[in-house]
Order: sequence, then C-alpha cells, then structure tokens
Amino acid sequence: MDMGNGTGPGMSGAFSGGGDEMMGMGGGGDVMTGMVGGEVTEMSPEVRWIFEMAWYGETVRDDGLICEEHPPKLSSDGIWEKLIVKTVGLYFWQYRLPKLEIVILLVFFLWQAFNILFKKLRLSVPKFSSMMLAGLLLNVVVTLSGDNSLIGEILVTKNRVDIAALLGSFGFLIFWFLKGVKMDVKRIFKAEAKARVTGVASVTFPILVGFFLYSLKSAENRPLSANEYDIMLLMESITSFSGIARLLRDLGMNHSSIGRVALSSALVSDIVGLLLLVANVSRVSKSFNDGLSILFEISLFLVIAFAAVRPLMFKVIKRKREGRPIEDKYIYGILVLVCLSCMYWEDLSQFPPLGAFFLGLAIPNGPPIGSALVERLESFNFGIILPLFLSAIMLRTDITSWKGCLTFFSSDDKKFAVASLILLIFLLKLSVSVIVPYLYKMPLRDSIILALIMSHKGIIELSFYLFSYSLVMVSKDTFSILVLSIVLNSVFIPVVIGFLYDPSKQFMCYQKRNLASMKNIGELKTLVCIHRPDHISSMINLLEASYQSEESPLTCYVLHLVELQGQDVPTLISHKVQKLGVGSGKKYSENVILSFEHFHRYVCSSISIDTFTCIANANHMQDDICWLALDKAVTLIILPFHRTWSLDRTSIVSDVEMTRFLNLNVLKQAPCSVGILIERHLVNKKQEPQQSLKVCTIFVGGKDDREALAFAKRMGRQENVTLTVLRLLASGKSKEATGWDQMLDTVELRELMKSNDAGTVKEETSTIYLEQEILDGADTSMLLRSMAFDYDLFVVGRTCGENHEATSGIENWCEFEELGVIGDFLASPDFPSKTSVLVVQQQRTVVNNN
Repeated sequence: MDMGNGTGPGMSGAFSGGGDEMMGMGGGGDVMTGMVGGEVTEMSPEVRWIFEMAWYGETVRDDGLICEEHPPKLSSDGIWEKLIVKTVGLYFWQYRLPKLEIVILLVFFLWQAFNILFKKLRLSVPKFSSMMLAGLLLNVVVTLSGDNSLIGEILVTKNRVDIAALLGSFGFLIFWFLKGVKMDVKRIFKAEAKARVTGVASVTFPILVGFFLYSLKSAENRPLSANEYDIMLLMESITSFSGIARLLRDLGMNHSSIGRVALSSALVSDIVGLLLLVANVSRVSKSFNDGLSILFEISLFLVIAFAAVRPLMFKVIKRKREGRPIEDKYIYGILVLVCLSCMYWEDLSQFPPLGAFFLGLAIPNGPPIGSALVERLESFNFGIILPLFLSAIMLRTDITSWKGCLTFFSSDDKKFAVASLILLIFLLKLSVSVIVPYLYKMPLRDSIILALIMSHKGIIELSFYLFSYSLVMVSKDTFSILVLSIVLNSVFIPVVIGFLYDPSKQFMCYQKRNLASMKNIGELKTLVCIHRPDHISSMINLLEASYQSEESPLTCYVLHLVELQGQDVPTLISHKVQKLGVGSGKKYSENVILSFEHFHRYVCSSISIDTFTCIANANHMQDDICWLALDKAVTLIILPFHRTWSLDRTSIVSDVEMTRFLNLNVLKQAPCSVGILIERHLVNKKQEPQQSLKVCTIFVGGKDDREALAFAKRMGRQENVTLTVLRLLASGKSKEATGWDQMLDTVELRELMKSNDAGTVKEETSTIYLEQEILDGADTSMLLRSMAFDYDLFVVGRTCGENHEATSGIENWCEFEELGVIGDFLASPDFPSKTSVLVVQQQRTVVNNN
C-alpha cells in the first residue's frame, strides 16, 4: 500500500523497495552469461535487466513503466529446465517465491539467534531489539560484500516491488490493528493520579522545552528544517503503549507494581501523543480549509468505526452460541475492514496504520472477538512476518551516516544537531518521569526504573520515521541517525532496567505471617485461589471444616484466576466494590461469586468472604496472587493442585502443567505461608450423623511441619473434627532436643505430649497424639499404607521428612517437588485410598529486622 501523497516514494516505495535510492530485497549483477541461439554470450547490465524482466513475465514500455503479466512466474521449473527443455533460466534464488522463502528463513534464524544469545548472557533485551539487530547485521553484510554478491542479489531489490518487505508492511499493519484491539482506553479513567500526571508530563514537558529552544534561534541559524524538528520532537517525546506493553512482557514486569503504573502512564502518553499528532494535521496543511477537511474526514472515520462497526461486533457476539468459537467469516470480514481502513487513511495522506489502530479500538477487547483475533494473528505475525518489516527498515539505513554523529566534535552541523536533539529530549523525558512519581512518594529506585521504561523507543517510532522518510520529510542521513538511536535505546535501556529491577524483593515481608506464630488465636486471613469450577466445592469444604469464632475469626479472600486474552493490561476486580451485574469481571466469575455468597449466607455466616477476579497472563499470575496476599496481610494462601480427579476419585481427568508452574512460583515468592490442596475425598465436617471428619497430621520436624500442625490444630477445634497427630521418630535415637529446630518442635508438641502421657484426650478438641519409630522410608511407606483408609484428610509439611530416616530410600521417587516426599507419596495414584491431602509450606520471604 502506498503511504505517500505524491510527494515522495510513498509507503510501497519505502516499505517494499524499488529504485536505487532505497535498498530492498532482490537484485542482479553487472554481467550475465546467457545462451542465445546455442551460443554463450555476455550481456551488459541493461540487456541483462531486460532479460530478467522478460523471464519474470514483465515488459518495459517506452515510457519506462514496468508492465507485469499476471500471474507472474513465481518459481523456476526446477531441474527439467536444464536437463530436458534446455532452457535458459535464472538462478533459483532469483525467482520470487524461493527468494521470499530464503529471506523469511534468514531473518527468522538471525533474530532468534540474537534472542537466544541474550538469554544465555542473562541480558534483558526485548525481541524487537533482536529483530532490529538481525536486520542491521544483514545491512553490514550487504555493505561489505556489495550489491553484486550472492547475499546482495537476495536482499537488494532493484526496479521491482520487494515482496518480502511488502509482506512485512502488511504484518506491520496487522501489528497496529492488534495494538488497538488489546488497548483498553477506559483504563485512563481508572489510572492512579501519579500515572496520569507522569503520562501527560513526560510528553508535554519535552515538547514545550523543545519549542522554546527552537524559537531562540533565527531561521538562518537552524540546521534542521521545521518538518524535521517537529517530527523528531513529537516522536521522541511520546511513549507508545504497545511498545511499553511488549517491553514489560519481555522483561516479566507487566504484573509488578512498577509495570502497572508504567502501563497506565504509557496509555495516557499514547493518547496525548495521538491527539497532538491529529492536531498537527491542520497546522501543516497548505490552507486552513484543507486542515478542516482532513479533520472532518478523520472524524467521519471515527464515527463509522465506533457508531457502526462496534455495535455490529456486539451483535455478532450476541449471535454466537455459548462455548462456540467465532466463525471464520467474521475474522475474514474484519481483515478486509483493516485493509479498507488503511486505504482510507492513505487517501488522506496520513499514516495508514492509524486507520488499522482506530479500527482495532472499535473492536471489543477480550473474549470472544478480541481474544480470537489475537490468538489467530499475533503469534505468526510477530514471529514470522513482522521481522521482515524491521529487517527491511534496517537495510534501508545508511550506516556510513553514523560516523558524523558518534562524536560531539562532528564537522557536520546537521548530524550533530540531530544527535544533540535526541539526547536532550531523552534527558528531559527521563528527568520529568523520575521527578513526578517521586513527588507522589514512589521510592527513588522505582522512579528511576519507571522513567527508563517511559523513555524506551521501539517499532512504533521507527515506523513513523520511515513514513516521514518516504514522504521526504526527513533526509536519509537524519533517518539513519534516528534508526541508530532507536537501536541503541532498545538494547541498552532494557539491560539497565534488568540490572536495577530485582523481582525477588518485591514481595519481601517485614513481619511474620504464618500460623505457627499465631498460637491458634486471633484472626486467620486466607487467600483461596480458583482456576476451574470444580475447585469451588473443594475450597468451600475445606473452609467449612476450619475453625472460626468471635475470638478467632476467619476471613477468606477468594481469587478467581482467568487467563488474559485479547488484552495487554492485567486487571484485578474487587466484587465487593463492584457489585455483581456491573463491569466486565462478572462474566468470568459469576459461578464463583454466587457459590461463595451462598456459602456465606446459608452455610457459614461467621466466615467473612471477599471475592476478586484476576485477569492476567498465565506466566505472571503468581505476581497478582502475591500482591493481593501482601496487600490484605494474608496468613495462608491455599492453591489447588494441578491434577483433577474424576467424580469417583479413581482416575485423573486433567493435568495442567501451567497450574503446576504457577504453584511452584507462588511457593518461591509468597509473602506468607502456602498450602496446596489435593482433593480426592470430599473434605466436609458435615459427614453422616454421629460421624466426624478425621484429620491426620504427620509430624517429623521442621518449620513446615510446625506450620501444618498449627493449621491442623485449628481444624481440631472445630466441631465434628477428630485430629490425629502422628509423630515419626528415628528408631534407636534419643527424643531429646539437640538443636534450635528440635527445641521448637518440642515446644509445639509439648501440650499434646502431656495429654498423651496423662492418657487423656481433650474432648473439646478431639485430638489424639501418637508416636511411631521407623527405620527408613520403607517403614514409613508401610505405615502410611496401613492407615490409608482411616482418615479423610492428611495435613503434612512440604519438607516433612527431608534429610530424615523417615524418607531414606524413597526421596528419589518424589514426582512433584512442590508436595515434598511424604506429600507426593500420599497424593500418588498408587496410594491405596483416595484421601485428600493438604501440603503446607511456612512463610519464606520474611526479612529479619534484627
């Protein structure tokens, strides 16, 4: 598609190649050997070009225009050309289809190689930077080897459309469209004050200072033209929301507190930048009437998009059957609208991807349409097609232009002015992005990280500079220097952010939040996580079996985890603030909300219930879980096991590895204690009449065992719950405490041991204390199997039996490390009974103030 307005090469010329000025992908040499009438002859470059045109199915008219026959000859006839037909053809890489395939493979493997290299070096470099470096490497190779080399013939196109770069341009339009689909503009009104102020100030302050400095110089002393200065000032000042979202995703920060503020600030900055961009249209128009005409046509497009297309999309959603995917015809229709939108904006002589972007904003984000578009288009487009666009831009860059701007003692005033302006705006933007959040009480280190994020540049700025270059609004030297600045920015800023940002410290807690320190008194705050509807009943049954009273109340925060689809920004919805029936969270969590409301209202009104919905990327859900636990001062997080059993509890019906990785990550960074519930038996204190719920705690020693015992003791105080504490002792060894850990174990068991020595069992707690000596892991296995059908629930510590005779010989058979040796044995399919298991880990991330 042509992005030009008749004053320059246009978008097809800039993005696709064509002409000697722009470097594309394809080409030929000076002299060609051919066969004419059975004799070998040499052709001059002009004759060779005519020969190639004819072979491609193209002819050259008298006026110099190239006429192409359709369908053109895309590939050679193979080996038969040489052996049977005896025809003279081109080399296979000179045909369009093989050349396109070679370029795709070459670019793909190069950017993947850079990406893998940075990961091995533990450098936080985004994937976009790897793509740009791949194109830059190809540019260097072509420059050193020349256009007439083999690599030059493949990558440098002359006198015809560059198919690879044209395909990359289409991928870039799709990228802008998906950018609009995933953006939720309503988040501007939900953003914190510091995010809104930072977003506005980071754009307006550099622009105001830039205009002030520009006005100080007279017109004859200005090395840059007004167009060049305006373009650079605007694009260097704005922050792209899509670029920041991709950066944070690559850095793993989009669910952190800094990432959330950065996303909100970038969204505000992006909208302000778009408004300035549209407002600039009337200023640069040839006349006032032309400016009004363009603004009217842009407004007409927005009205059609939001008043016609958006309601139509909602009708499509209503017609879709529950559980059925969006039909292909709607996806194809939306892609046609994307192309028409870009053509409309091109006809206005504006940046065509903006048409795709605004159309994307009109598409309802999230499931079913937004998520379907992202799922079908993003992976293939981002991994295969979009790198062609970035490589094509890098190939058009004149790397020889960089010599004059790499030193402040350059003799070229224009190059020095471009480099100085880029550095000045970067410092201004960085400074204001540090000062504003710091004034809002954000820590200085976090403010610096936020400022670096807001100063990041990437594909959005790169594409707009290419568009300006295609319209001859910036010179080739200026364009090349701008490309260099973006490459350096996109490589070094993420590396610096990676060194400054320490994700392991974000959930550090300065006080103990565990059950053992509560001594079974005070309020117990739990965070229950739900992935699937079948997790609801198991969590409700466990809560019902837990003890609660006026002296020891139980508060439960229920978090429904939903995978983020078709959006860039994670969302946490509180249903206590946002009542059922209002907002977007209800459609995901209605069953969860109603089930726990029913439990609170009709079953156990003494438990306080607060429900949340977390819509987040599956790889970063642990951040939202830990943040909510930290914010609510939770004592225990309860997670469901990643395996789900059938109704008869005899077979595994689902095994979700993503849930397992989530559990492991929560165990590593949780600011409190964590429990993993493996439910194969209905844990419910309301058994048959005169029958109690039988709970067994296996105690070997250690902080996790003490935590498990503390939770089990609390359950033992509940009516109709019988608790058995089984202590495993190494045979032949003294029970006397020999270390601090053993002393704590003795203190925790002292009351139970006294009751056992006296031969009494407290009726109010229904607690039984047993001791058993064992030789090794085989003894432990036989003991547990013998009591498999005696209990409804086992409560064990994660490190139960670790480095102890109780697990000697069976520790290597542990399949799931998150359960520990004993927990894994109890939860294995080979265990005789289908008893439920709760594996508890004590708080790990506490910071000592001593």
